[in-house]
Amino acid sequence: MRAAWLLLLLCVASAQAAQPLPQAEAAAWLQKMADASRRMAYEGVFVVRQGDTMQTLSISNRPGNENRYENRLVAMDGNLREVRCSQTGAVTLVSDGSQMKMEKRLNGRHFPDLLPANPAPLTHWYEVRLGEAARVAGLDCRNVNIVPKDAFRWGYILCAEKGSGLPLKAVLVNAGNQPLMQYAFAEIKLGTSGYAMKPLARPAPLSDMPEPARPLETEQIVAKTLPPGYTRIAAVKRHLPNMQSEVEHWVFSDGLTHISLFLSPSNKPVDTVKGESPRGMIHLMRRQVGEFQATVLGDAPWPAVETIAMGLEPRK
Repeated sequence: MRAAWLLLLLCVASAQAAQPLPQAEAAAWLQKMADASRRMAYEGVFVVRQGDTMQTLSISNRPGNENRYENRLVAMDGNLREVRCSQTGAVTLVSDGSQMKMEKRLNGRHFPDLLPANPAPLTHWYEVRLGEAARVAGLDCRNVNIVPKDAFRWGYILCAEKGSGLPLKAVLVNAGNQPLMQYAFAEIKLGTSGYAMKPLARPAPLSDMPEPARPLETEQIVAKTLPPGYTRIAAVKRHLPNMQSEVEHWVFSDGLTHISLFLSPSNKPVDTVKGESPRGMIHLMRRQVGEFQATVLGDAPWPAVETIAMGLEPRK
């Protein structure tokens, strides 16, 4: 046990000692990993670990011409759930045993597709450092450390497959380099284009799926202040569970970190509430903004969530 801890400390020290790559080289590494997650054909099984909770999922990615792709993700334990993604959108399908519920997703990204299609702007807000060689699911890979330059975002350690650059493992880490969430392939086949798992329902084009969210017609709230590098990437009205009326759902992102804002009409004063998940991965702030209750939350550090929440004002 003592030897294992010493080895871990040596690995962390080595990762911290690595020098940041020049911006062009950093962008090239990020682009290689981003392209591999979309343009490569692969299928496999990976495990998600958060604290003491684990979930196993199977995934299949089938690329096509002109950067088109079809991606399917199916939960192998827990609730029956499937995610289908393409270059035009994404939907989640959940089965309760008697019927299939479908919901269009605002963000179609998931492991190993964690990076944006054009990741070069991330180099303004993150350093990229090369770490140690490793081995995941029987394949050789290289750790690539994505280190925030400020307090407004978490970092990642991605293990890029030696040849293709496909992320085989991803660890979300906080400012102290402590793991918050981990994804890792248990088995993977590269270069295959067939679907290995049975879908929950007969496949249908994404255009045939229901559209529960709709664009905003008017905006009564404005986000005056955002953390550096963040922009609003979505703003819709949608129904949420246990809510009688629609709420506005905004999404802010720097390309890697995403933060949501939910706005709902309030007939009575709203107390300001601040909170975080037990392990400090998710932060939340709820406050009154004009006639609305505003709830900001995300897998992001507290300064980012607070900056967005406190920067909200009624539109004049």
